[in-house]
Amino acid sequence: MTPIDTLVRRSGWFLRRRDLLALGHSDSSIRAALGDRRIFRVRQGWYSVPDAPECAIRAVRVGGRLTSISALESYGIPVPRRPETHIAVKATAGRLRSTHDRRTRLASERDVRIHWVDRLASAESRWRVSMDDALLQGLIDEPRDIAVACASLVMHFEKWTDRRMDAVFARAPGDVRKWRELVSALDESHGETFFRLWATDSGLSVVQQVLRRGVGRLDFQVGPHTFVEIDGGQHDPAWTATTSNSWENDHDRDTTMSITGDRVLRFTYRQLYGDFARILLAVRRCRADDLALTAIRARRPYRLEPRTDRVRGILSRSKARSHVQRKRGRFATKP
Repeated sequence: MTPIDTLVRRSGWFLRRRDLLALGHSDSSIRAALGDRRIFRVRQGWYSVPDAPECAIRAVRVGGRLTSISALESYGIPVPRRPETHIAVKATAGRLRSTHDRRTRLASERDVRIHWVDRLASAESRWRVSMDDALLQGLIDEPRDIAVACASLVMHFEKWTDRRMDAVFARAPGDVRKWRELVSALDESHGETFFRLWATDSGLSVVQQVLRRGVGRLDFQVGPHTFVEIDGGQHDPAWTATTSNSWENDHDRDTTMSITGDRVLRFTYRQLYGDFARILLAVRRCRADDLALTAIRARRPYRLEPRTDRVRGILSRSKARSHVQRKRGRFATKP
């Protein structure tokens, strides 16, 4: 007979007592597995294994399933981190429990947000809603910037079609549907979404994912020779050795861009979240300088290195002047 913990893992991390009994296990075998700590009781009548995702355990212990941003994150979408765990329960649900203790009734916990919208009849998973339902809940609950970031990241990482995204927005409230035109599958992080939205709100025109020969793709182009890169966690010094490779590669790319006459502005998430006003001033100043210099270059192109024959001519004339001055000084009459 298949071990209980193996059955639980194959069934999506969670099984009820009656399911285990239907599969041929007895109460004594369940108690034995509990004693060996191969499984544990999440809530009354529900069992899981120690290596189950913590977010899944919290949702099932409450009596529902992950939804909104919490569910999207469980699918591997790098959404903005939020302090609350979003859990969907049936409209008629009762006996909700604390995320920390299956014996304690759920009270006013700051880190939990309950949504009374779950439809368990169409459930594909015992601990999280579908990605479509999770995104819809995120569109309903979150402010514009976070909602658009979630939709953009789903399109980018899950390769959603426009038709599928349109279907989700069609189920959203009327004031949310207008955000559909702001969604971009080119966003590779929520930081890029925030910069794109905030820059556009400020009247700044940006072009995404610009390809440069010998360099690769850059996040944004804001001028003829001015580009912006948003640096996220890949440049966190606390990360592993792979971070240093990214750091070195990005600086090597910046050097290549400088050689070709381009400029790259790099901003961290800390700057983006806490001081976007200064970022905007820097971008506007660099863009203005870029436009002015581009106009001058169009009228008077110049070489990166001076011409050799011109340098020789300057040196020869300089030597001649020095010789004449020395000669005049030698034969000068004393006063």
